[in-house]
Amino acid sequence: MKLKLIVASMGLLGLISCPVFADTDTATTTSGSTSATATTASTSSTTSTTAKKHHRHKHRYHHKMKRHHVRHETKAEERREERMEAERISYKGEMPAVEVCSTSLQSIIIDEQTQSLGRAMPNPCNPGWYNRIHVVGGVNVDIGKWGNRNANFEGENYRRFSLNDVYVNVGANINDWTNAFASISYSNTSTSSDGSFHDYGYYGWGMNSWQYNYSNVYDSNKLSLEQAYFTIGNFNVSPFYLQIGKQFQDYGRYQIHPITRSFDQVMTETLDTSGKLGLILNNGFHASVALFDNRLQKFEDNRNNKPLNFAGTIGFDKPGDMFGWGVGIGYINNIIGVNDIAHAVKLFNDEGYHTSISGVALYGDFNTGPFSLNARWTGATSRFNSLDLPEHGWADLTNTWEVMPDARGAKPWAFGIQGGYGFEFWNMSDTLYLGYQQSSQAAGIGLPQNRYVLGANAWVMKNTMVGLEWDHDKDYSTGNGGSGDSDNLVSLRLGVKFD
Repeated sequence: MKLKLIVASMGLLGLISCPVFADTDTATTTSGSTSATATTASTSSTTSTTAKKHHRHKHRYHHKMKRHHVRHETKAEERREERMEAERISYKGEMPAVEVCSTSLQSIIIDEQTQSLGRAMPNPCNPGWYNRIHVVGGVNVDIGKWGNRNANFEGENYRRFSLNDVYVNVGANINDWTNAFASISYSNTSTSSDGSFHDYGYYGWGMNSWQYNYSNVYDSNKLSLEQAYFTIGNFNVSPFYLQIGKQFQDYGRYQIHPITRSFDQVMTETLDTSGKLGLILNNGFHASVALFDNRLQKFEDNRNNKPLNFAGTIGFDKPGDMFGWGVGIGYINNIIGVNDIAHAVKLFNDEGYHTSISGVALYGDFNTGPFSLNARWTGATSRFNSLDLPEHGWADLTNTWEVMPDARGAKPWAFGIQGGYGFEFWNMSDTLYLGYQQSSQAAGIGLPQNRYVLGANAWVMKNTMVGLEWDHDKDYSTGNGGSGDSDNLVSLRLGVKFD
């Protein structure tokens, strides 16, 4: 009896001490009794069943706790959203105000002291300027100049090494209706002092471009604000625009700062401060008229009283890479407003011009695929006063530099045609061009009678160009104001641009 009680007690102790999460348990006693082993096995089976029930209960408990935790997080997120919504409502639908930037009192006083109030000044409150300002530019270096460097024709550059054009172009988008443009340019090409003496013992008048040498024909180092204007117009709303400032006038068509300026460019290039009103339609039709002061004063008038001049153009232009064309006609009320014609008149009559002469310029452009063709014609509508521009130039002057009494005034004109072909060679974009130019009664302007042009341009790498041009000129006869000679000039250009 006592033995049975001991075994039962030990079995109860084994039940109490067994792990609650055990799947099976085989407890044994130290006594080695057969009945104790059987009793322990039976008890172990019961314990295993009980442990499984506890495990399922614990799993359900943790699952419930997890669901409770998720519901708790969801409610917390909802409460955060409610708080944010309450904050938005408290601002009555508006986000918190952004801190306002203002210019300091010290900066305003400094602007007052430097007389700069009302001008565009650097402003730390306007950091977005780089989204509205665009800066590009380039450098063109002309070297070589093999051949006759003493022909002294207007529009040619005779210096062996020169910066034909170093420029920086700045554009600004001010608002939807207004934008501005400015171009700063430096040039040290040849002047009239680089040419040869004529038979009468004075320098000839040929130079690369008079616009850079207007004040001093012997100084070629010119840093110039070449163009600076603003345009008011919105072509999404209206085809009309207003342009005010210094600019090349829309009279003729040409490339500024080429290797050699063509005959028609010499007789049409007009750079002045003006006010221009124009329109451009979506079909390519355009028209404009510009008002500006004449380059020279009238004879015996006050030197500061230069007559008002005007120029206008009407045309159609449909530019395109693979197919494009354009035609137009320009008119200038006083052709002495053209830069180089004003230079020629000033040489014959430093006191001012006597008679106003109008001029006309025609242009036509066509390109298809790799081929292009350009034609230009320009001329005076009537004869100049012989005191302003004699028909045969310096050949109509006496030994005392006076115009001969029987000399007639010139009625000059110039024509040019040029064809081009573009192609790829050695992964370079190349262009070959061939042209012919002719003039009449233009010896007094410094032009030869005709010219043949052959040239090539190659973009050897990105934004880097090499150009080579040969000009063969035939001058007027000595009786018509020329030398009667044929001259050749070969020029090499190296150019880069950045954008």
